[in-house]
Amino acid sequence: MTPSRITIAVGNEPMLVDRAVAETCAAIRALDSNCQRLTILANSDDAGALIRDAMSPNLFGDTTVLAVTGIDAAIDEVDAALRGFIAEPAEHAWLIVTHPGGVKGKNLLDALRAAGGAEIDCKALKKGKATIEFLNHEVRLHKRAMTSDAITALYDAIGHDLRLLVGAIAQLCSDVDHDPIDSNDINSYFIGVAEVAGYTISDAVWEKRSIEALRSLRWAMEASDNVGVPTVMAMASGLRTLVGVGGMATASDLDVAKAIGVPPWKVKTLRQQWAKWSGDQRRLAAAAVALADADGAVKGGVRIGSSLDAEQKLLALERLVMLTAGRPSS
Repeated sequence: MTPSRITIAVGNEPMLVDRAVAETCAAIRALDSNCQRLTILANSDDAGALIRDAMSPNLFGDTTVLAVTGIDAAIDEVDAALRGFIAEPAEHAWLIVTHPGGVKGKNLLDALRAAGGAEIDCKALKKGKATIEFLNHEVRLHKRAMTSDAITALYDAIGHDLRLLVGAIAQLCSDVDHDPIDSNDINSYFIGVAEVAGYTISDAVWEKRSIEALRSLRWAMEASDNVGVPTVMAMASGLRTLVGVGGMATASDLDVAKAIGVPPWKVKTLRQQWAKWSGDQRRLAAAAVALADADGAVKGGVRIGSSLDAEQKLLALERLVMLTAGRPSS
């Protein structure tokens, strides 16, 4: 598809804005491999002069891709120069502008739209369903498949950082040979990241998958020297959300999500976890006490003046995971 002479990337998601600019430049380079890209900040002092120079005919007839970023903050000279391009587009120049959305700079934005600018939506994605749908689409762009559990595990592992999520999908699609990519691939790929491993262990603990919890913990111990604190923090976070869900048994998923600060799509999983603990609340209370003790242990020692070595800290962590996730003794 032939790119428009004017392209407008509108939205405040940096990854989508960068992608829109890069893909537009690539489409222009497909027409003219010798074109030069010039990026200009719309609020810089020399921006107006640079835009006018880029629009002026050059001796060698080189094509220029002019990327003007942040036109919401455009100074008067830039506003005038861009309106000059609208009135009389330079045949050798292509214009790409970015705007974060909102009312600031809207008059200039509307003028570029009215001039036939092709608009690309770069709004930040809402957490939860919208991001999951985007990630599924991203996998399909690589002509690969990923299970829904794997997509969810990836989102849980990385969080709502679109650039990291897109990069992780690209790496997984490159490194994993089989289809579909599954949750085991996600766990294996991120096991060396202490914070991510902590949440993998935590999920297994609160779902009472004791064997998997201990296996994940030992893998994490092999891969990283920094396992104790992230794991205890992740388990404590998991316990807080678990209890929060348990205290709102009759509330809607949306109300629960707002109250405990998780995306609505995750509430179903948390309710399933709570179902495994609702009849075992004494053990849940004991787990809270054990977590407090373990927090001190992995940071050095529980009592003032005490100090645990690395092996003692790991032993305390193993005991916490086994006693919390394992079946109670009969």
